[in-house]
Amino acid sequence: MTDYANRSARGRAPDDDEATLRNRLESDRERDRRRGALGLVDLAADGGLAPATVGALAERATGDGSEDVRQFAVEALGLAASSGDAEPAHEAIRAALSDDAEWVRSEAVVAQSRAEPGNEEPLRTALEDDSGWVRRNAVIALSKTGAASQELLIERIKNDPHSGVREYAADYLREYADEVEDAVRILAAVLARDPEAFVRAKAATSLGDLGTDRAEAVLERHGLNDRSDDVRRSAKRALATARGVDPDQIDAGLEEGAAPGGGPGSRREQQGPGPARGPAGSIDGLTQGQRDRR
Repeated sequence: MTDYANRSARGRAPDDDEATLRNRLESDRERDRRRGALGLVDLAADGGLAPATVGALAERATGDGSEDVRQFAVEALGLAASSGDAEPAHEAIRAALSDDAEWVRSEAVVAQSRAEPGNEEPLRTALEDDSGWVRRNAVIALSKTGAASQELLIERIKNDPHSGVREYAADYLREYADEVEDAVRILAAVLARDPEAFVRAKAATSLGDLGTDRAEAVLERHGLNDRSDDVRRSAKRALATARGVDPDQIDAGLEEGAAPGGGPGSRREQQGPGPARGPAGSIDGLTQGQRDRR
């Protein structure tokens, strides 16, 4: 998976055939059910699953006592449903959007966008989820399926307390900037004031792509003078993009070392908000806490 809050199960599965993996889903041992679901994620990605397997995964996705098993079953269902008509998969994915575990709901958002890319209503509903990771995936899913808007992304940037949501709203705003000057104004405020470096870095990148005179001025004033080395690097590349020159031609005054304050390298961004167990499951831009989950 790419760009979502969860770290994907793909590539971490036992090398068994589909029937063996399906049988593992019926085991009394959580470890075996988890291994079965993991294996079926890879098989689903490689070409779909038999109806009997989809049905078994749907049962695990909605009824297993382990949230890990439910999450990986949902991921496999999203991959299987995207390759053909599989109503049991669709129903299980919709049910998983209301799961008690936020990481299962996060995965369900990804699966929903794959299974029914034209059905944006469940994704819009997910924008109101209590979990920032779920909302983050909803922003990404809506943006990747063409269902976001400048208004939606700006609202998330202004009002969402979760840095991951603001980060990707700022990232995708460049693609949905129908009113460029308004988008530049919002991204300029983000680059100047957002407390998290990940968010400021995405704002800098988007400003470089928009490339207006004001965007360049903001990148020079705030981006190249940011307290985070990572943001300054992003601003340097963005300014080069806006001017159509090589980044080496931009004098950013970069120094070696970790970024001070909020952002990459800080404890807050490494661990991420929420429960200490950290997110499981997909998309790029993962924090270290997410990578350490499994």
